[in-house]
Formats: sequence, structure tokens, C-alpha cells
Amino acid sequence: MEEKEEKVCECEERLKLAQFYKAEFENFKKRNHDSAQKAFSDGKEIAILQILPIGDSLQEALKSVETQNDREGIEILIRKFSQVLFGLGVEEIPTVGEKFDPKVHNAIAVKDGKPDKVVEEFQKGYKMAGRLVRPAMVAVGK
Repeated sequence: MEEKEEKVCECEERLKLAQFYKAEFENFKKRNHDSAQKAFSDGKEIAILQILPIGDSLQEALKSVETQNDREGIEILIRKFSQVLFGLGVEEIPTVGEKFDPKVHNAIAVKDGKPDKVVEEFQKGYKMAGRLVRPAMVAVGK
């Protein structure tokens, strides 16, 4: 009888050990998944930061064109650029007419206008998945 009790105790210990290793493996998989997701998100954000100056250049080019055909061509490119950003989960930060928010707006000038309202945008700002990618460069009313 004593031999059977020892066998039962040994089996119970093995079962506890197996359950422990199973829980450890599940925790490892979760940590690994979370780490991979963060690496992917960080890489995506870095790539987006690299292409944002292209959109800035298109906006500047639009300001300097003289013919309607040129203007329409640049507007098409800007729309396509915006569609690509939207497809990547990037959203523009609203600016002109909005209440100044130091969390998403970087005030680089003060101009006549409604106090604490954004009166001009110098550079678009963007968010992705609720995180700030780049603040909007703006002028605030005084």
C-alpha cells in the first residue's frame, strides 16, 4: 500500500510540474507575441516618419504652381498620399479653428486671432493608433 501512495505522490508531483511548465510556456508565447507586435508597430512608425516629408513637399509644391493642370496633378498625388497613410492607420491631426492642444500641436508662432485657437498650420501633424507620430506645427491666436 505504501508503494502505491508513493507512486500517487510522484504522479501528483509530475502533474504539478507539467502544469507549471505549461503555464510558463503560455506566458512565453504571450510575451513573445506582444514583443513582436511592438517591434512591428515601431518599425511601421519609423517608415511613416521617413515618408511624411514627401507629403510636406507636395503641399509646398501645391502652393507654388501656376497652372490649373499642374495644380490638379499635385492634388491627385496629395490625395493618393493621404490614402496610403489612411491605409496604414495614420490620421491627420485637426488644426485650424481647433483649440490649441500642446499634446498634439507645436506652437511656433503667435498671430492675431481667437485666443487659444489654432489660426494657421505650417506643417501637418499625424497620429497612429492613438499615438502621436508627429505634432502639427501651428500658429496660435492671441
